[in-house]
Amino acid sequence: MTKNEVYSSPIIGPDDTTYVGSTDGALYAIDSTGQMQWSFQTFAAIWSAPALGDDGTVYATSVDHHLYAIRRGQLVWTVEMGNCSFASPTIGSDGTIFVASNDHKIYAVARTGRVLLTIPTRGIVASSPAMDTTGTLWVGSDAHVLLGISRDGTIARSLELNGAVRSSPAIDTHNNIYVTSEAGELYAFASNGVLRWKTNTALGTNSSPAIGTDGAVYFGASDGTVFAFEGDGRKRWDVKTNGAVTSSPAIDGDGVVWVGSEDGIIYGIDRDGRGAWTQKTEGPISSSPAIGPHGQVVVGSRDHAVYMLF
Repeated sequence: MTKNEVYSSPIIGPDDTTYVGSTDGALYAIDSTGQMQWSFQTFAAIWSAPALGDDGTVYATSVDHHLYAIRRGQLVWTVEMGNCSFASPTIGSDGTIFVASNDHKIYAVARTGRVLLTIPTRGIVASSPAMDTTGTLWVGSDAHVLLGISRDGTIARSLELNGAVRSSPAIDTHNNIYVTSEAGELYAFASNGVLRWKTNTALGTNSSPAIGTDGAVYFGASDGTVFAFEGDGRKRWDVKTNGAVTSSPAIDGDGVVWVGSEDGIIYGIDRDGRGAWTQKTEGPISSSPAIGPHGQVVVGSRDHAVYMLF
């Protein structure tokens, strides 16, 4: 149990340790048996998911306008920036940490905590960037655009959308970019910025898309529907929950789609769209599930608890 609601999505390390933030302002490290290993207290709520570096350093943003680097429960360094509380840190292949902020900037921070550069964006950015294999950083904003940012911080692409973007892009193995907008549209762009296809569900969404190994794209909507689309834009299925789905789905090794709903239930949906598994919690779920190295599913709930399912 944490001391307050869990909106933060957990991440799971290679040793099965779960890292998750809470609105009590703490970052928690929990082992595979559910025992707390350590906690680190910031000065305000942690809403977003942390990120884990290859050296075991955990990076987390807080409503106190700081990015924290924490290792084994001890502060390594902290950097003050704009309101970065809703965007999770993204770690590049060279270890650079990228954080989007509500001050219309993306910060690039070295492993040492030195701010390398700030990248101006068009509008507020409340979602996490995603990096493709070329090192291009993709991020959406409230200005109805998806930006492609080069390694040197210049904006190489500015793709116009029909609604604000509060979700994080997903990138497949061919560097195709998928992103949803609050207008209810799912967009598929090629790596050069050309629109491959788009579809309109007529339902607002802040859920980030997730991509299965077969190329299918999954996301949730404000009316509680979970959608599955083929890689060419054809709808595969939709499944209705009893509450808004604002978090992002996660796909396990068997192709089961796990997603939380504000009806307080964790759903496991098989490849054919059948709701095969459910687990009720005592509060709405805004946290995205994480899949561990041994197939465990971990998700936070607004009932102050973190759940682990096997």
